Amino acid sequence: MFLVHPDRLPTDLLTTSSLRDLAPGEILYYGGDPAGAVYVVLQGRVQLFFYTTEGKQVPLYVARSGECVSEAALFADVYCSDVMAEVQSRVRGFPKEALQNTLRECPHLAAEFMALQAQRFNRMRINLELRALRSARERILQYLQMSSLDGLRAIYIDRPLKHIAEDLGLSHETFYRTLTQLIGEGLVLRTKRTLSLAEGR
Repeated sequence: MFLVHPDRLPTDLLTTSSLRDLAPGEILYYGGDPAGAVYVVLQGRVQLFFYTTEGKQVPLYVARSGECVSEAALFADVYCSDVMAEVQSRVRGFPKEALQNTLRECPHLAAEFMALQAQRFNRMRINLELRALRSARERILQYLQMSSLDGLRAIYIDRPLKHIAEDLGLSHETFYRTLTQLIGEGLVLRTKRTLSLAEGR
């Protein structure tokens, strides 16, 4: 991702950017705030989420080191979701007008940016498809299956399992209970830091 590498950035864009350190649980911005910048995660993890009219928090996705967040700000007046640091994180913010100018003037960077957005859209589509499955068992198995289709032999557990449960729209208790059953049946393999489907699944 070119926004992570200062040596790949036009000088005009780099000089207008700013760094911000976030403590765990700190909000980067709230949905409805004026959309003045696009951010890239340099270190750590940030989660995008929104609240339903009943006040329930709904996670959208997690952006990790090297990933962009708030890309929609390029074409919006306000941010569409809340963003909170899951862990100690550092982000770099780019004023949206400066980034827009860079993408117009550098077609190769614009093409890379569009490819990254297509990947993000596909990931969110998969998350919505998983949430549509009625069975917790199938949600977990499909989650692991789709990760393997992305070329990952195993999912690295870099965040609490309760966060994965929230991503899948499951209660913590249902997720833990179902995952334990799948491991007991030999369908899912777990190490201290990974989850994967058993071979042949």
